[in-house]
Amino acid sequence: MRSQTVEALEIVEADLRAARSFYDSWRSDGSSYLQARFRETVSWIAWNPELFPRKHRFFRRAIIRNTYFAVFFVIEPDVTTIVAVLDLRQRPSAIRRLLTKRSQ
Repeated sequence: MRSQTVEALEIVEADLRAARSFYDSWRSDGSSYLQARFRETVSWIAWNPELFPRKHRFFRRAIIRNTYFAVFFVIEPDVTTIVAVLDLRQRPSAIRRLLTKRSQ
């Protein structure tokens, strides 16, 4: 697979705000720490999106290193689209429901 442009749905910004807020609540550099890990993960996705496993239907998951969060994305012909950044400490069924809802 060749590298590809990565874009995000608008709602992903709300996901990132919630994640940064969580890390800010217990870590002095929480927001910048999470943002740096997120950018690193997006770079890996852009480099080779097929590197990451399918987790639910056509959604793939890239775990954000050293955090509780993961990036869920879809590979399309010309672009890779991030559909969610979610806390993995929730029920898998809740994650699947949210991904299904965002794909409609």
